[in-house]
Amino acid sequence: MSKSVLIARPVWPVMKRLEGALASRGRFVEFSGSWESLLGGRAAGGGLAAIFLGEYGDAAVEEEILLRFRRGEGGLGVPVFLVGGRNALRLAPRFRRAGADQIFSADLAAEEIVEQAQPLLSLGDMYRNVLAANRELRNLSLVDDLTGLPNRRQFSLDLERNVEMSRRIGRPLSCIVTDIDDIRRVNETHGLPVGDSVIRQFGEVLKSAKRGYDTVARLGGDEFVWLLVNTDAAQAFQAARRAQRTVSGSVFDGGPAPVRLTATWGVASICPGAEWTGRSLMENADRALYWGRDSGKNVIRCYPPEKAAGNG
Repeated sequence: MSKSVLIARPVWPVMKRLEGALASRGRFVEFSGSWESLLGGRAAGGGLAAIFLGEYGDAAVEEEILLRFRRGEGGLGVPVFLVGGRNALRLAPRFRRAGADQIFSADLAAEEIVEQAQPLLSLGDMYRNVLAANRELRNLSLVDDLTGLPNRRQFSLDLERNVEMSRRIGRPLSCIVTDIDDIRRVNETHGLPVGDSVIRQFGEVLKSAKRGYDTVARLGGDEFVWLLVNTDAAQAFQAARRAQRTVSGSVFDGGPAPVRLTATWGVASICPGAEWTGRSLMENADRALYWGRDSGKNVIRCYPPEKAAGNG
């Protein structure tokens, strides 16, 4: 069992005193100046017994860092303790949902914090293994069986989090909803196994087109959604155009015979200052997609209806 504990952003005096309290119990303490250290190097690689985080800043950004850490392999099973002032205590439910195990007031003594944290610290590998198993079961319910992409449930969670982030820090957010044109014809001509294979390959095309911090998910059937972070309407339209051309120019493996596809794309965006919800963003992208279906397929439509593209 690892004996190392990381203390990140020790902005509160008690966090410096934690070093002595932890050392008296046989723990080695490492310090980091920021929460970003969770996303690379020592913390992301795993092997830590616990992490103490000093909360004093933009809670939405801190939530995002903690969520990303928890999603990574190194974040499985590592107890995370957050130390902060009134803001941290007020937002405790949000930080717990993001992955913090316990929230401590910075007014507590270092020994008291360590004493209360001791049950999780002492469980060691048992805690890590149980949490990893539970997380694996939970993740199974958030992944699409056919494509391995996030499913509708996971996408809904990502959508609401990113809409809130966009609202807080004033960045644009865009959504592209797309489906394969005439997938029924593929199924009737080549059979359902080929149709499933084509859907899976189509998902891979979208996955390759997205940036690392975007989300591509399968909503069901041949319908997919692509959430583009910090992307305005014009940029989202260009992303959809690039993906449209890639799909149209690709040859999909259909077993004995190659399969060519086209797809229809619906685009919607949230601009800084807008009061749209995640639901309204999705509904507007769906409206654009339905318009595209009704106007010839293999097109891109936007909501509000400002731009449209055909095969060119």
